[in-house]
Amino acid sequence: METISDISIIDSNTAEAMPVESGLERTLCSEDLCSSKNLTVYKRTILAGRQLDLQAGEDYHLVYTMQGSADSLVKFNGEAYVAEEGAGVLLAPGESAGFEATGSDLELLHMVTPRPPAAVEDGLPGGPGYFFNRRTLRALRDASGGRVRRFCAESSVELLDGSRLTPTNAIQAGEMHYIEGGSSPYHKHEGTEANPDGAAHVYMTFKGRGRVEVGETSQEIEPGTLSYFPPGVPHRLHAHGGSLDYFEIQAWRSFKTIVMSEEPLGLRWYYEPETPGADPVEWNQS
Repeated sequence: METISDISIIDSNTAEAMPVESGLERTLCSEDLCSSKNLTVYKRTILAGRQLDLQAGEDYHLVYTMQGSADSLVKFNGEAYVAEEGAGVLLAPGESAGFEATGSDLELLHMVTPRPPAAVEDGLPGGPGYFFNRRTLRALRDASGGRVRRFCAESSVELLDGSRLTPTNAIQAGEMHYIEGGSSPYHKHEGTEANPDGAAHVYMTFKGRGRVEVGETSQEIEPGTLSYFPPGVPHRLHAHGGSLDYFEIQAWRSFKTIVMSEEPLGLRWYYEPETPGADPVEWNQS
């Protein structure tokens, strides 16, 4: 039976910080650190008065602002946006973006995944990338009412005009919020014919405290904790002592989720209504 020792748990607060031109770089997940084949995760501190110029090259890059400010900027595709908490960019291969810290430091979560094979993309065009902001992302609530999520990268989420949020299956990622006592079902993620090795799966905790369970074992997580789940390892997350906010990542977005607990609500999610009293619309995860 799997135990908590089968996952990797890394404290980003104590991870080694490497000086770089823009500030500080901490590698939190990679093939060397946690056997992640398709995902590398960095925590970047852009020091006040400095900037990060990012070239995507042949990979996909997702950059999310963990701590921003009203006078710092994200520059993408000829436009400048406020680098506030919850804002960021998805870069397709060949694209670029800039991040300028003005007045105070910027704290960024930076994720890199290689271009997936055609079978994973399943006909998606792969690009272009885009800027996103928490305030404009569609929220989803689970059937239990205990969890809310906002994807910043997810190909099956529909915008209000019916178009896709994301034009690639390279990465699925977004914010998760659990109320006190909120919990995921006990579940695992396995590979698919298109992606037989399965997806790299990561939680990065921002606010609050929680408990990760694997089998009959568990470990507490707190702000700054990164948890990496190898494909096929079952797990569950609980919030306790208050609400819990974290960032969840799967790369590539081709996997099967198997619910292993006896919970009638399972993994069903609904878009939050755009108008009061509107009928709920279920998120079609396929």
